[in-house]
Amino acid sequence: MHFGKARIIFPIIISAILLMAPLRDVSKKGKDNHPELLLQLRNSKADTHRVHIYDKLSRHYLNSAGKLKSHADSALYFANKMFYLSQALKYQRGQDDAILLKGDLFIKNNELKSAISLLSTLRDSTRIRFAITLANYYLAKQNKTKADTDSSLAFLQDADKNAKTLSAEKWQNEALHARAIFEFKIGNINAGKRRFKELIDRIDRPGSEEIQASLWQELAKLISSRDNSGITKLYCYQQMAALYKQSGSEAKEIEALKSIADINLVHGRLALAESQLLLVLRRYKAIGYQNIHFVYDLLAVTYRYKGEYSKAIFYGIKTIEGMEATHDTTRAATFYSRLANMYRELGEHEKSLEWYRKVVRKKLLADDSNPYTIRDAGFLARELIKLKREKEALAFMLAYQTNNRPLGIYAEASMTASMAYCYRALHQNRQADRYYTKLITISSQLQNNNEIYTDVYNEIGQYFISKNEYRKAALYLKKALNASEGINSLSETKELYMVLYKADSAAGNYISAMQYLLRHKALNDSIFSIAKSRQIEELQVQYETAQRKKDIEILHNKNEQANDLKNIMLAAAALLLVIIGLLYNRYLIKQRSNRVLEANQKELDRKNHFLQTLNAEQNKLLEEKEWLITEVHHRVKNNLQIVTSLLNTQTAYLKDDAAILAVKDSLRRMQAMSLIHQKLYMDQNTSTISMKEYVNELVCNLQDSFSTGNRITFEQNIEALYLDVASVIPLGLIINEGIVNAIKYAFLNVEMGGVRIDLHRDGAEHILLRISDNGVGLPAGLDIMQDNSLGLDLMQGLTKQLNGVFKIESDHGVHITVRFNLVN
Repeated sequence: MHFGKARIIFPIIISAILLMAPLRDVSKKGKDNHPELLLQLRNSKADTHRVHIYDKLSRHYLNSAGKLKSHADSALYFANKMFYLSQALKYQRGQDDAILLKGDLFIKNNELKSAISLLSTLRDSTRIRFAITLANYYLAKQNKTKADTDSSLAFLQDADKNAKTLSAEKWQNEALHARAIFEFKIGNINAGKRRFKELIDRIDRPGSEEIQASLWQELAKLISSRDNSGITKLYCYQQMAALYKQSGSEAKEIEALKSIADINLVHGRLALAESQLLLVLRRYKAIGYQNIHFVYDLLAVTYRYKGEYSKAIFYGIKTIEGMEATHDTTRAATFYSRLANMYRELGEHEKSLEWYRKVVRKKLLADDSNPYTIRDAGFLARELIKLKREKEALAFMLAYQTNNRPLGIYAEASMTASMAYCYRALHQNRQADRYYTKLITISSQLQNNNEIYTDVYNEIGQYFISKNEYRKAALYLKKALNASEGINSLSETKELYMVLYKADSAAGNYISAMQYLLRHKALNDSIFSIAKSRQIEELQVQYETAQRKKDIEILHNKNEQANDLKNIMLAAAALLLVIIGLLYNRYLIKQRSNRVLEANQKELDRKNHFLQTLNAEQNKLLEEKEWLITEVHHRVKNNLQIVTSLLNTQTAYLKDDAAILAVKDSLRRMQAMSLIHQKLYMDQNTSTISMKEYVNELVCNLQDSFSTGNRITFEQNIEALYLDVASVIPLGLIINEGIVNAIKYAFLNVEMGGVRIDLHRDGAEHILLRISDNGVGLPAGLDIMQDNSLGLDLMQGLTKQLNGVFKIESDHGVHITVRFNLVN
């Protein structure tokens, strides 16, 4: 093979200068080690070792040939030197590699005619190798046309034809391998699978297990996780595991088993994935595998989707610890994101916000991670909104949108959904409507096998609920609920059930609404409990304690530098021993008294330890008591709400107006009691209620219930009183009955009216409640002792329960007075 010499004068001069010049410090070059190669070249003999040095130098300049023309010339120069020396040595492999280097240079410089002309001059294995290189070039082109695909196929057929002519199994397999990849690249998935299987079958012989396994792995990476036709990704990994087991490669076998568990996780087979991952974990530990945090990560995801959050957070924290121990932070942002999502789903907004901030600081906007980075930024904004920091959330998203361009439809959908949510939270409806309109248009392009699909349809559903378009809301929410298997976690499903309950209730679909409510409650009770919450808190404390321990160890290591000073001090202490010997006599005199003091001190220490133990146990019992009281109020509130929902549903089937009225009165009484337990559950104080806040919320609920508008005004004069549950429940029901009676009967023949509620101390030991209206008053001749009114009977009975005095008067309206003892 003859190479032209017209373009090699300049690189000869450059190379001569480099060979004669003193070499600079190679450590400053990083990966650029060509000065070392030039030194080796200067000291080498004209043998195959020099051929290999020419090869490395040519490849070095070839990799940077697109930057400087001189680099391309240098690459060509060293390829020529390699060829001529190999020819002189009759070293065929060197000649072939030099020819291929020149072909690669033609392709790099986009000199395709020269490359194709070179191919026509080649024979045997060199032609096969270069034909495959040309095929891959056309196949890898961006925005490739049909002509590019046809060219790629033509070169592959040329390689296959020459491989068969050569009758060499190795090159026939190489050609078949390249053709299999080609089929995948142009979308012929089944054809690609068949050719890979044919290739694997052709090399199926004893001793080739690892080669077969690597081909199965390559095929697995080309197949979609959700492709269930023919050869699947799961089948490929199963074949890999069997082959690595057969070859004795235990670490690779375990890696294949981990991939199998991952596939089962993707398809929602959570119990199977869990058992497989625990087995992988045990086997990795047995062989001392270092990067075990990747298994912890998959276990965290598995338990999150199972709703076992204490285990999920345990393994999430183990993942972070393992990552920090190995200093492998390549997937740090993903691990932070998973922990943030778990805390978000548990409602721990401050903790979730802390981890989302780490995600946003860490993650780069690469093509494959862009949608999920934007998704995490959106969740960070949502957590700020839940913490009543709406303006901060919008400012964050506006800045983030300015600095980060969405790549692809999913990233754009996630960004749009977050911006819409922020504007809706701030009640900037014009801007919110604009983003939601865009989001609805984008949603039709999303597939239901992605978490962002669920986010988007859920967001649109909640938007239509806010606009009272409940049927549209339910349509989008059901799509979010019916995402592909393995997409929605139990927590996400639970929240979708609650939103669907609200949508169907408002739309009048009461039976469907109750079914969603019961499903929500069942999932909520399975995910959240006192024990799980405490376990999660303990895990976080353990993690933070471990972090502090690491900081202490670092400080301790720094203190070791003071060992020299310590040695000097020890020497000084030895000198002091001489002085101490002189004082020994006095020491003997005081020894007896010191023993007595020491004994007394030990007794005091023992008593102090005992008191500390008692105090710790008392604090623990108090904490458990608070947890239990909170849970009781939570359960009572939930049960009252369920009964309220059932009564609401029942009214839809009642025809008798009197029965409907009675049910609605009962609903209001239950809501008055439910409000008490809700405030006890939500406030830190679990024993007393602020009457000022309670009466205000009760009046607002009754206004909404009767839709009074501005027809009736309510004046409240409530002293800042805090009463216990035993007093608040009967008092709240009395206030409820008094206000309901005023709304229903006091203003029948008048357009406007007013109701005044007074609640204050009456002396040191009594409380006075007075409910007055300026309505029509009581009917003439009404005897409240003989009247058969449930409301009056209820108020009188509740007053007796308070050990108080009940009085009702009619004087330009009705005036109800209740005076009872203040129980401290």
